[in-house]
Amino acid sequence: MSRRWAILIGANACGYDVNLPSLRYAEDDARAVRAVLLDERIGTFDDGDVDLFIGKGATWREIKARLRERVLESRPSDVLLVYFAGHALVPEWGTQSDAYLVTADLEADGLRREPDNGLRMAFLKRDVFEAFAGTSFLILDCCHAGVYLDSELRHTEAMQTYRTQVDRHSALLACPSGAAARESEEHRQGVLTHQLLRALRGEAADPSGKVSFAQMATFVAEQGIHPAPGQLVHMWGPTTVLTQPPVSRHERQSLTAPVNSGTIRPCKNPLDDLSSSITQLLGRVFRSQSRPPRSAQQAGHAERVEVIRYALEADSVAVVESSPTGIGQVTSTARFNKEELRPLLELSAADTTLVRTSSPGHVVADDAGRRILCVPLSQKNSRNLTLAVVDPALAALDMGEPLATMLRAIWNSDVRDDPVHAEMQVLTALRSAYGRLPVDLYSHAFSLYQKLIESLTMVFQPVMSLDRRPAGVGIHSYEALARRLETDVRAPVAALQMAYAWGDRFVIERDALLLAKAIDSYAEADVASVFDVTKPISVNVAVRSLLSDAYIAQVRTAITEANLDPRTVTLEISEQDPIQPDPGEVWPQEPLTYFHRRLTSLARDLEISFAVDDFGVGYSSLARMAELPLTQIKVDRAVLHHPLAVEELDLVTRVARYASDLGHAPNPRAVIVEGFDEQAPVTLKQIYDLRIRHVQGFICGETASTSLRPLGQSVRDRIAAMVRGDDD
Repeated sequence: MSRRWAILIGANACGYDVNLPSLRYAEDDARAVRAVLLDERIGTFDDGDVDLFIGKGATWREIKARLRERVLESRPSDVLLVYFAGHALVPEWGTQSDAYLVTADLEADGLRREPDNGLRMAFLKRDVFEAFAGTSFLILDCCHAGVYLDSELRHTEAMQTYRTQVDRHSALLACPSGAAARESEEHRQGVLTHQLLRALRGEAADPSGKVSFAQMATFVAEQGIHPAPGQLVHMWGPTTVLTQPPVSRHERQSLTAPVNSGTIRPCKNPLDDLSSSITQLLGRVFRSQSRPPRSAQQAGHAERVEVIRYALEADSVAVVESSPTGIGQVTSTARFNKEELRPLLELSAADTTLVRTSSPGHVVADDAGRRILCVPLSQKNSRNLTLAVVDPALAALDMGEPLATMLRAIWNSDVRDDPVHAEMQVLTALRSAYGRLPVDLYSHAFSLYQKLIESLTMVFQPVMSLDRRPAGVGIHSYEALARRLETDVRAPVAALQMAYAWGDRFVIERDALLLAKAIDSYAEADVASVFDVTKPISVNVAVRSLLSDAYIAQVRTAITEANLDPRTVTLEISEQDPIQPDPGEVWPQEPLTYFHRRLTSLARDLEISFAVDDFGVGYSSLARMAELPLTQIKVDRAVLHHPLAVEELDLVTRVARYASDLGHAPNPRAVIVEGFDEQAPVTLKQIYDLRIRHVQGFICGETASTSLRPLGQSVRDRIAAMVRGDDD
């Protein structure tokens, strides 16, 4: 159930050493607002949830304590209304971008020494409304009320930044910054409060008799008050009802947007207005200290539905399967009742084709006001898996399509055991679906991705030198590979690939962090190894990173700080990356020519080498392989499993020898076959007979490691036997 709190403050007195005249009606105004909110006929608040601070009881310490108490226990469905009638003070030593609400105990002279000893507008914005989990409203009937719009913000433009940070907050302000609010002797009330009370008592009601915050604010603005009041109305301002027609409390329906019974409505897409809502949801899923503890009975899917239920403050959550035979329950939280909800679940399943093609989620509702948010998870033949969220907090539900996108990503992630990667999956899903994120979410994602990449471990996989003799078999070089844990066999592909959804900045940062980690780790491993001479090391890099001067500076710095000979370093360029300018980008030459000159210059300046990685997939081309200044060509394991694998490998070796055969290079470029294992259809003998002398993969139990180890004699014997073709 949602909770509706109000904190009402009225102060006629002006504290200590405040050179302002006492007011006459501020305390009565606060009492009058309380009376309307608690009115048995029209009020929508309960007595125990409305706090009144007036006269000597209106102290900043007590008010701030109660505000923070409400914030810390808030949930997404809660509502908080704060009203203040009195004076506002802008200290002479302060700035015009902040002000204090004058309480009975305010000591103006002491603020110079202790600026937080008072009720600051910046405190309301930063520590109350930005942190409140639900929907919040502020009414200021005081001088300088407009300062609130300009008070301390975390970014630049006041209104725009504030709008993206606190999207479920609205405010009504008596006057602009620097202007004075007035009391009316005729009405014996503050001018703003008089019109506000008229609105709440029904003069601003809609055709159904309800008065929302937005209707109240609009009514007040239309009354010709001078100076004109200011208003800031965001999500739920138009639908959060403050007063309503006289009905008994037992007969009252939902105080938010009406339910359209028996309909399916598509979610909307207001991503730019949802920054704080998304941030709060991410916090509840991944960082909340009050999240239910993990239990022995909850694991995998059962745990995920419980996390989603908590995050959305839903009645219950389940994953249901619909098929021609009916609706089944895959997993659910404790209170989910499939039979009770069957009519709504069947309504949702009846039109799944239309819903899936138009929206990532939809809402179904009944006459009793029950809602189910349905998010399709998978579809196979005639069996559909759907996430069903029963009665989620309405403030969260109004996020629309982004909420559905996030829930699907949460369901497909490891929320508990790998929260950083899981949160990045959710943000990447939003990025992929909507193309861009608000600046604060983008910045958060960048910091989170840095943390994710920095958490990876670099291991080194040996590249074997082949020979018919065991003595000639050895380790030619190593490739640095990223792993979550040293013992992992596979790369964290999802973590590495998600950078491409975000663009060049993420790709370049990923490559720079991995290169620095690889070079540093390799230098340490080399010192601890038994090798007399440092073996060459190769590190993967994207095309876009090699076009970045910042990345190149990182290469230079990493090699220098590790005291590594740059001639031992090779950067492997993935064939999965296109060599072409981005849209709107202009290169001075044809792409392959421009990139060739870039690599030539870098090789000369840095004294490093370059290689083609993953040849045989992506953007592979003979021209690319033949024309770039490369020292080696790495053939992807996909070539080994091609029906014409031997013919393709032969072609690669001829291209690798082409320049040396013409006398344009002293030696042919080395060819390395990646991903070789004993299940490969091409044998080591066939590879060796094609004059390919290097392979990389899981041969005879040799795996990647954080340490550099020489090959054991038994491994060398086995590989030599495979090369000769006389192995079993």
